[in-house]
Amino acid sequence: MMNVQALAQIDLNLLVVFDVLLEERHVTRAAKRLGRTQSAVSHALARLRSLLGDPVLVRVGGKMTPTPHAERLAPEVRRLLCAIDRVLADDGVWNPGESERVFALAGPDFVASMLPGLLADMEEAAPSVGVELVSARRGVFGELVHGRHDLVIAPAASADVEGVLEEPLVQMDWAVFARQGHPALDDWGLDAWMAHRHVRVRTMREGQGPVDEALAAAGLERRPGPVLPHFMLVPPVLAQTDLLLTVPSGVLASMAPCFGLVMRPCPLELEPIALALYRSALQERDPGLRWFGERVRQAAAAAFGAEDGA
Repeated sequence: MMNVQALAQIDLNLLVVFDVLLEERHVTRAAKRLGRTQSAVSHALARLRSLLGDPVLVRVGGKMTPTPHAERLAPEVRRLLCAIDRVLADDGVWNPGESERVFALAGPDFVASMLPGLLADMEEAAPSVGVELVSARRGVFGELVHGRHDLVIAPAASADVEGVLEEPLVQMDWAVFARQGHPALDDWGLDAWMAHRHVRVRTMREGQGPVDEALAAAGLERRPGPVLPHFMLVPPVLAQTDLLLTVPSGVLASMAPCFGLVMRPCPLELEPIALALYRSALQERDPGLRWFGERVRQAAAAAFGAEDGA
């Protein structure tokens, strides 16, 4: 719960000073941008240091350098200031061509494969609008509700808190990725798939995933290979080994040709994986967020929606 009494004792103007100081790293230049005297900004810096219990800026080699703590706080402070600016200026109209808003999109790491299409789509209409891709973790939907993320991409029906709106995004069939010339490709089927070791990627899901659940139901078990923390680490490993990766097709489809990988249909009967786009119900009427959500949906359809049986 928000500590109203503690917030009431804080001069929120200090956040503006913090943001400009971290960007300029120079008291005089910060004062000029803020329209204040140098002594006033120096006094505000002293108050910030007392409030945060941190030096914020330290002179190193003749230059003012942010402390690690200040560096960690900077993106959050910038996001808070942008949110306050939107609230105060909200007239129901948003002009992407004039905005410098940065949207935070949370999701699994393979969402990065849709960024080229997303950024290309945004470049002409909104050249100064930015995107920050955030790794999804436990508690991501709570963070979405409280404004730390703008949108979240995750499996359908996975939101675990109230105040979250869900929209269908894409549906992906399961596929297997392997290097060109992989011996399993000569006689592709369940036996060939079972004969080789499999890379697994650790996700937020607890327990077995759909692949191992289906195998267990059939009384089977695949040969375990290495467990990696991110999907984007897998392609170079597959390209140089006889390992296999079984995932929803869109996870690696756009990246596979860059590493000489081929895709085959999964020999198991598995339900397709449906991804959804989530946003906070508190932001339902945000015109900028609606605009960005449409760009994300188009980019996801282009990157993950098409199936390729090569």
